[in-house]
Amino acid sequence: MANPIIIKNHLKVGDLDAETDTSLLETCFIDKGYIYQLMNVRDPLSIVLGRTGAGKSALIYKISQLAEKSKKIDPNDISVRFLEHSDIIQFLDILDVNLDLFYRLLWRHILIVELLKLRYNIQNESDNRNFFDSISDYFRRDTVKKKAIEYFREWGDKFWLDTDEHLKVITQKLENDTKANLGAKYKGLSFNISGAEKLSDEQKIEIKQRASQVVSGLQIKKLNEMLDLIAEHSFNDPQQKFYIVIDQLDESWANTLTRCKFIRALIEEIKTFRKIENIKIIAAMRKDLLDLVFDKTRGAGFQEEKYESYILPIQWTRDELTELVEKRVKEVFKRQYTNDDVTFKDIFPSATKGGGQLAIDFIMERTLFRPRDILQFINECFKVAYGRERISWRSIYAAEAQYSEKRLKSLKEEWGEVYPSFDETVEILRGLQSSFKRSDLSDTRLEHIITDLYDQKTDDPCVLEVKEYFNTSGEVKQAEILNKILICLYRVGAIGIKISSLSTFMWSFFDQGTVSRGEVRRASQIKVHKMLYRALDIQVTASERFEAIEAEESH
Repeated sequence: MANPIIIKNHLKVGDLDAETDTSLLETCFIDKGYIYQLMNVRDPLSIVLGRTGAGKSALIYKISQLAEKSKKIDPNDISVRFLEHSDIIQFLDILDVNLDLFYRLLWRHILIVELLKLRYNIQNESDNRNFFDSISDYFRRDTVKKKAIEYFREWGDKFWLDTDEHLKVITQKLENDTKANLGAKYKGLSFNISGAEKLSDEQKIEIKQRASQVVSGLQIKKLNEMLDLIAEHSFNDPQQKFYIVIDQLDESWANTLTRCKFIRALIEEIKTFRKIENIKIIAAMRKDLLDLVFDKTRGAGFQEEKYESYILPIQWTRDELTELVEKRVKEVFKRQYTNDDVTFKDIFPSATKGGGQLAIDFIMERTLFRPRDILQFINECFKVAYGRERISWRSIYAAEAQYSEKRLKSLKEEWGEVYPSFDETVEILRGLQSSFKRSDLSDTRLEHIITDLYDQKTDDPCVLEVKEYFNTSGEVKQAEILNKILICLYRVGAIGIKISSLSTFMWSFFDQGTVSRGEVRRASQIKVHKMLYRALDIQVTASERFEAIEAEESH
């Protein structure tokens, strides 16, 4: 190497989110074949599914870059919170009116408008007028398309507006139609929470029935015909492909229930838009969010397997993650130091004494096999080794402490909606051996956790089990609470379980995503994930302790 390398301050192999990591994404992207599947308009795979840091946003970014015609929709820009504070929506929610069709109507309208803007480059009122005139002339004598043209005429001067403006106009129409349907009898009624609360039970039943008729009579049929119309007229060229990509669904752009309803409606509309051959709607979301959506919105006859053909789960192998690291190390050092090819082995130490563990394996074992995890660990190593030529085992071990704390914090953030009390639940592992049995979780340890959970005011399944334990006079046993806690810890990746002496350890990020109550009951051995060793003061085995000592002594 021409010049000695000194690790500089703030050296990173990448930022931890795709939005700020675009420079390295351009040169270091690992194509696992997902891009082809997602951009193939004939392939139904449309929902990119993965845990935090798996690379969902990176895929969305690459599709946006590669597609000639694409539009990215960020739910933060749609002003969905407007729905939560809308008087008519709050009014109908209190009356328990099913608004699923309304949410689907919103998405269908949004998606059609965005696709037409993309197809005809509608950016202002003049563009909008030219488009409307051309499509009206084309279908003027087609009576079959009459209803679709009526919808165009109704919205003819508004297509160029921002998406959130469309949402507000449609919501206002719902309110106007509901008032008109109720007639003079309820002329003085206030369509808000206060108005709904003042109604008698008999009035609530009557208004619910009428309001449900309004929702059922929404212009969904016109929009169905519009889909046929634009498929025939606007998206009939097989050489032209159009993509709508949707990211940031995991963020807090609305309260949990509203988000779940809105995302479920989006999933249904993604399926509906498959009828237009040359377009594709692609959405990215976390696995736990999709589980929450299905849990909150499932109705009678719901079958989750019907959605499997649309879902693309992101998974990484050891070799793929190693390739990712090598590419990024090479690119970062080329940009900052030298034109020579710098590899991971040039910067990181060799195996520990006696042909022990490689540095890449030590790091990999402390991840959930996701790009963000391994990049975060390596960034921490660079931070500790600032001013040196190489990263020592001592630096790796020191970086592990910081990394472990950050991984624990990230798990709390990632699973906060599903397990709001994870902060308390995970404490049952503190100070344990790295591998333990159910019987090692003493009654005293469990009772401390139960006491902490009882004070929580959340719908965390572990908290609900504790409430049930105290409210049923012993019908629920402490063992059932422990089962719930272990199911939680397994699902988030904090522990792995071994169901029998003949089986291997199962992990949620490698094997099945969840375990049943029966499986955790049969667990013969439980293991804490190595990423949490330092954060939870886990007592390591003799062999692990020897490796750690070697790491500290190696320079």
